[in-house]
Amino acid sequence: MRTESLSILVVDDSEFFGNLVADTLESDHDMVTTAITDARAALSDVEFETVDCIVSDYQMPDLDGLEFYQAIADETDLPFILVTSEGDEEVASRAIRMGVDEYILKQDIFEEESLGLLANRIDNIVDRRRTQRKYEQLVDNSPDEISQVRLDGTILAANDKMAKAFNTSESKMVGSQLSAFLPEDVAANRLKQGQRATTAGSVVTFQDSIGLRHFHNIVVPLATGGEESSVQIVTREITLQKHNEEELKRKKEELAIINRIVSHDIKNDVNILSGWAEVLKDRVDDEYLDMLSHIEETSTHIAELTEITKDFVESLEGDADVELDAVDLATIIDTEVEKLRSDHDAVSVTVDREDDIEVRANELLASVVGNLLSNAVRHNDSDTPAIEITTERSETTLTLRIADNGPGVPDGQKEEIFGKGSKGPESPGTGIGLYLAHKLVDQYHGEIWIEDNEPTGAVFVVELPLSDPDV
Repeated sequence: MRTESLSILVVDDSEFFGNLVADTLESDHDMVTTAITDARAALSDVEFETVDCIVSDYQMPDLDGLEFYQAIADETDLPFILVTSEGDEEVASRAIRMGVDEYILKQDIFEEESLGLLANRIDNIVDRRRTQRKYEQLVDNSPDEISQVRLDGTILAANDKMAKAFNTSESKMVGSQLSAFLPEDVAANRLKQGQRATTAGSVVTFQDSIGLRHFHNIVVPLATGGEESSVQIVTREITLQKHNEEELKRKKEELAIINRIVSHDIKNDVNILSGWAEVLKDRVDDEYLDMLSHIEETSTHIAELTEITKDFVESLEGDADVELDAVDLATIIDTEVEKLRSDHDAVSVTVDREDDIEVRANELLASVVGNLLSNAVRHNDSDTPAIEITTERSETTLTLRIADNGPGVPDGQKEEIFGKGSKGPESPGTGIGLYLAHKLVDQYHGEIWIEDNEPTGAVFVVELPLSDPDV
């Protein structure tokens, strides 16, 4: 519903007819109207910036309706409705070709319903023109290069951004071939994509390059009212984005290579160190056994850290959309518990899990469980570290709980502990293990958080989506 009164100029050499139309539009349709009998006088006397629409007779002395329209169109793009006599189909056709928005037969206006039709047409034309102006303003101010191009390559329109990109003006681009400004192969491909969009009746997106510059294009098929098919091409330069993507890819590849080399060398050195420590157990005095135990623990920690780093880099190497599959969490729990027991003789681990627990994840889920178990032991200050593992299944998720009897995690650190590099003031770790766990669980579309254990300790809770919720 219109919330404002439109200002309408009625021009007709018949004072009676002009007043009839003006008065009816004002009284019955809430429009502000001005009636004038002299079209030439209207050109000099009317302030057209205050007018929303013009309704003009065709047959007028001195200046007919089309001549009046042409004079108006040279100065402004006001909506224009031409009133013609019966039998003036040729005039009406010529008016539409010139750009007149609508025409209506004069004798029909005497009928009350036709004046209602005229009012509706005025509303529709004004609304359409205002929408068009907003769109044109948006196009003109767009940071993207925007053009309308016929499928034969003729440029029908171009915005200022596109003209400046080719160091020319909009008027010089209009009517020229697209290949006059683009390399022939690039222009040909954009027209080919335009044909695809027109045939499919839907938007087509693609990328292309001009020398070292890269572009992302959106092609939209347009209805042209009987003219040859045309498309709108929206082009945005993405050279910097492409450069950043290539640089990121290169850094990831270098990181992966370094990770593989360093991990291999560290593992070899740690194995040698552990082997020497094992040999020395039977050859050192009791007073040095505690020192030797520290060497073994440090070697184990280095090995764990190396494995975490490897998993972390592998997670970075993955695509933005990680490929997930059905993973048996029960097997992972059993395997990681066995590893923990072999590395830590003093730890007590109890497991109360369901069988055949398949969740949506990938092979790095083992790193999540392994890190949480190692964390529960490394940060445990009790004489006998104890870990309790339980699982609980709902209709759509599986919840894994790993509880320990350590010092617990203060409330102020329960969230920040998962941040990159976060750790407690007394922590011997680096914080990367929990950060990796949080990152991986997030990739699995799950959640991880910490609760308090009773009477002491922390519970790390991991909620993961089931692979097949219906099972």
